[in-house]
Amino acid sequence: MELFSEIYNCYYQIVDHILKEAEKHPLTKEQIHRICTDMGFSESSLYILPKLTGGEWKLLSFDGTSFQSLTAEHASMPFTLLQRSWIRTLIQDERFRLFFTDEELTALEYYTENAEILWNSDDFHYYDQYKNGDDYASLAYRQHFQTLLTAISRRQYVHISYQSMKGNRITHRYLPLKLEYSVKNDQFRLLAVPENERHSIYVRTINLCGIQEVRLLPRHDEEDFEFENVIRKSYYHEPVRLLIKNRRNALERAMLHFANYEKQTRKIDEDTWECLIYYNNSTETELLIEVLSFGPAVRVTGPENFLAQVKKRLWQQATLFSAKFSHS
Repeated sequence: MELFSEIYNCYYQIVDHILKEAEKHPLTKEQIHRICTDMGFSESSLYILPKLTGGEWKLLSFDGTSFQSLTAEHASMPFTLLQRSWIRTLIQDERFRLFFTDEELTALEYYTENAEILWNSDDFHYYDQYKNGDDYASLAYRQHFQTLLTAISRRQYVHISYQSMKGNRITHRYLPLKLEYSVKNDQFRLLAVPENERHSIYVRTINLCGIQEVRLLPRHDEEDFEFENVIRKSYYHEPVRLLIKNRRNALERAMLHFANYEKQTRKIDEDTWECLIYYNNSTETELLIEVLSFGPAVRVTGPENFLAQVKKRLWQQATLFSAKFSHS
């Protein structure tokens, strides 16, 4: 039995929304696919659509052209003791706490005070993660994070002073677009557009651990635009193309591992999927290392410049391996 029997997770919410819409009016397969994509991830329809429209999940009826719900009107469900234990466990994670104010955390702790903690952070060992991650418990770090969250939600400009990778102090005004988490580095980073380059394709990546000061400015961005489109303009013209053999659950691991990248996934045959991953210069080295960590389960087919780097890394590893054993 899976934790919570999938209650309240992303896929459950997607299916619940589809059923509610199908109670109001029939849905086409294309409309169901669009809901999966809009509410989930690019690969969500790969899992949900066949089961929902193929009859494995007996929740929809098909009249030859559209689907209708077989369920009655849904009601909201209370949290179970296990769910409260899950929340109480997550509260122990300093990264989780960054997204909530002190008042919200106090309310969550009060609501879950009688629930059991399911695990501790010491129960896990990350074998492929750097040890010098961000100090999430730092008061200054939390304040910077909260200020940026506010700015992103309000589309509000901020004044940021930070230390670059080269050790230089940079002070500028930015429009924050998105916060990303790097599993490999155990760090958060900000994607932002400099104020005077709002209409360019220039997106700055700033590590939160390097930020020394951040404050909200009275100016808001009033233009109607999708920030994801701004970020997409900073991508290389060609995405990384991967062929994934679904061995040892490689597909699910890859989708989770590359969750922070924009990607498109399609099925090639019964055992093979093609995944296109879109990236920019600031994440190229990290993506390269992550791809190599999958070994033979993933094959890189392009673009040529990325494939050349893969071959170079593999040659360097083979050379080091050969040198080590030739002297032993």
